[in-house]
Amino acid sequence: MSPGARPERGAPGPLSDTTLRPGADGVRLGVRIGEGTLSEVYRGTQKSLERPVAVKVLKGSVAPTSPLGRRFEREGALLASLAHQNIPQIIEVGRTEDGRPFLVMELIEGPTLAELRAPRAVLAADVATIIALKVARALEYAHLRGIVHGDLKPGNVLVSRRGEVKLADFGLARDVSETSDDRLGVVGTPAYMSPEQVLGDRMDFRSDIFSFGIVLYEALTGRRPFEEDPGRTVMQKIRLDRYVSPRRLRPEVPTTLERILARCLEKNPRYRYPSTGSLCDDLNEHLARRGVISHEARLVGYLRECGLIDEREVRDALGPMAGAWSKAPPKYHPMRQVVAGQFAALGLALGALATLEFSRGREQDPTTWIGPRPFGTAGVGQLRVLARPWAEVVVDGTVVDTTPMSRAIPLAPGQHFIRLRNPSYVTEDRAVQVSPGQTVWIDVDLRRRPGEAPGAR
Repeated sequence: MSPGARPERGAPGPLSDTTLRPGADGVRLGVRIGEGTLSEVYRGTQKSLERPVAVKVLKGSVAPTSPLGRRFEREGALLASLAHQNIPQIIEVGRTEDGRPFLVMELIEGPTLAELRAPRAVLAADVATIIALKVARALEYAHLRGIVHGDLKPGNVLVSRRGEVKLADFGLARDVSETSDDRLGVVGTPAYMSPEQVLGDRMDFRSDIFSFGIVLYEALTGRRPFEEDPGRTVMQKIRLDRYVSPRRLRPEVPTTLERILARCLEKNPRYRYPSTGSLCDDLNEHLARRGVISHEARLVGYLRECGLIDEREVRDALGPMAGAWSKAPPKYHPMRQVVAGQFAALGLALGALATLEFSRGREQDPTTWIGPRPFGTAGVGQLRVLARPWAEVVVDGTVVDTTPMSRAIPLAPGQHFIRLRNPSYVTEDRAVQVSPGQTVWIDVDLRRRPGEAPGAR
C-alpha cells in the first residue's frame, strides 16, 4: 500500500499482529475497520472477557507530543467522564510499544449514518428524526457538562444492528470552561462547520446545534444545505448564503422538521435553540405526534428494509416484536393503530369542548395561530408589526403576514422568534417574550442592502 493510501475496511493494518497491554489482561488486535484524520480503528478482543472491542490508535504520522497528539489523549479522559447510552463507552487507555496512545472502546457493529443513507440517498423522515433525537440527547448530556463536540458529521454517528445510536469521535471536543494552549486554528470538517467555527471564533453548544442542523438536513434531503461551487467555497457559503428550504427539495419533509431546521441553521447563534434540551423537546414532540412507539424497533426494521441485517438479527434484537416490525412498515403496527385511535378519540373530545366554548359567545379568530392554542381568546398575547417600506413577517419559521398588516397576530405565551424580510433590505431578526393579554409591538425602518439601488429587485 502506498504511503497515505486509504486502507480498505477489513484490511489488515500495521498493528494487526500486535498485542496491546493497557492493563494486566491486554487486548488482541484484529483487522482494521476504519480510519480518520488522526487515528486508525481496529477490531479487537479484550482477552480477559473474550469480548469484541474497538481499538482507536493514533496514527504514526502524528507525533504524540504535538497539539493533535495531546488532543487524542484528552479524548480518552473526556470520554471516561461521559457515561451516556448514546455515547460509546471507553474501557481502557494505553500506549503501543512505539509510544502511540490508544483507546479501547465498546464496539458498535452497524453502519454510520453516512452508510445508512447511501442505498437510498435519503432516510425516511421518522428514521432521520429518531436518529437525530438520539444524537441531540448525547449532545445535551455533553453540553450540560461544558463539552462541545466540534466535529459532528454523518461519519461520527453510529447505528448499531440492535437499533442503538451512538455519537462517536470526541477527538476535537473542547471544554468551554478551559483555555487550551493548543494552537490548531480552524479545525473540524468544513462542510459541517458553524459560521463561528469557520471564522475561528469562540464556540459554545450552539455551534454543535448548527452542525446538527446540517446533518439532519442532509439525512432528509440527500444533500447538504451548503455545498461548494465554482464561485464560493463551502466555508464562504456557510457564512454568507441562505439554504434551500428542505421541502422544496423533498415535499414530504414535515413542516415541523422544517421549522426545527430553521432554528438550528440560523447564522447568528443568538437565534438558534436556547438549549440542546429544547431541541430534544421539539424532536420528541414531533415523533410523539407521529405515533412512533419504539425507536429502537423502528431503526431495526429500517435496517432490515435496507438489507443491512437479516431476519435472524431482527429476532435477536427485537424478540417477540420481530415479526411485526420485520414484515411490515412500522406505520401498520397494530399497537400504533391503537394509539392512533386513542388520539382520535381524544381529538373528538377536545373538539366537542372547543365547540361548547365557542358556543358560549366567544368568536374564533381566523388569523393564523402561532403556538399551542387555548380555548377561546383569554390568556393569549398579540404581535403587531410596523416595518417600512414593507416586510414579510415570519414567526417561528412560518410566514404569517406581510406589512402593512390589517390585524394583530395572536401568539401563545412564551418566547417567539420574528424575522422581517424584504429582498432589497437587510433582514431583521427579533426575539420577543409574550405574556397573557400583552400586545408586543415591533416598529422598524429596514436598512437597504449595501450597494442596492432603489427598485433594483
